[in-house]
Amino acid sequence: MDRVAVSVVIPAYNEARRLPRSLPLLTAALREVPGSEVIIVDDGSLDGTAAVAAGLLRSLPGSRVIRLPWNSGKGAAIRVGVAAAAGDAIVFMDADLASDVSDLPALLAALEHAEVALGSRRIGVGADRTRTRQLGSWAFNQLARSITDLDIADTQCGFKAFRNAEAKVLFSLSRATGFGFDVEVLSLARSLGYRIVEVPVRWTEEPGGTFRIIRHTPAMIVDLARARRHTHRPDRPPAARPVEPLGGLTGYPGRHDDPAGASRARDERTPGGPAGEGAVLPADPHANGTVAARRVGPGLG
Repeated sequence: MDRVAVSVVIPAYNEARRLPRSLPLLTAALREVPGSEVIIVDDGSLDGTAAVAAGLLRSLPGSRVIRLPWNSGKGAAIRVGVAAAAGDAIVFMDADLASDVSDLPALLAALEHAEVALGSRRIGVGADRTRTRQLGSWAFNQLARSITDLDIADTQCGFKAFRNAEAKVLFSLSRATGFGFDVEVLSLARSLGYRIVEVPVRWTEEPGGTFRIIRHTPAMIVDLARARRHTHRPDRPPAARPVEPLGGLTGYPGRHDDPAGASRARDERTPGGPAGEGAVLPADPHANGTVAARRVGPGLG
């Protein structure tokens, strides 16, 4: 794959109604970023999401839709998108663009100082959401912190960025397929010694989301238990540096040429190149062993 500056991965399940509003905002913002791509991963939608997304992406060269044959979960969809991404920075966002896309420059700039940058609704300006969602998010975050020892203010915000090599390693090692995948990926990042920063972002709750507290919480707790196993394995290196809140950053990261000491990764199963603007590509949602790590060590000092 030809490398680009930024890949934005968006998991989408039955989002045909919301994409016509959100995608134009994203593509307009990315026109200011030289060398960017959008990868929509249609997670087995039943409402024509793939066709709608392909039409909307025609204005952004190199962007594409990958369609999963059945609904596999948000974590599985993002894993497929990360495996296909060619960006020096890989970002994932929710299809409703609840996170303000104008905060993307700050998130990307944070990758100059860390391997993983997290959008956070709990530091800085906060978020506009219902009391029920606030309480549910707070309760899950407290549970995640107690089970995994992750000292992170907001593990679940659907707006995160990674350097390319580290993203390929983390998502190839992850196994969670549902909404609890974030904690597993962050636990892996911590155990591998990657630097993690939190960046304050603006977030507005959008109606029509697919997350349901009663239906999805039990599976998320199972994912927490899996994440705990990652962080407590005796063969893992010591924990990384504490999470550092960052804000007020501007600009986009340049290419990372993997200097000495950085983690390295090699893509062993890349698609045969884009199938044209707005093309829809099939994918195997269970193909999570897509990257073979040649060397995994602490992040840059």
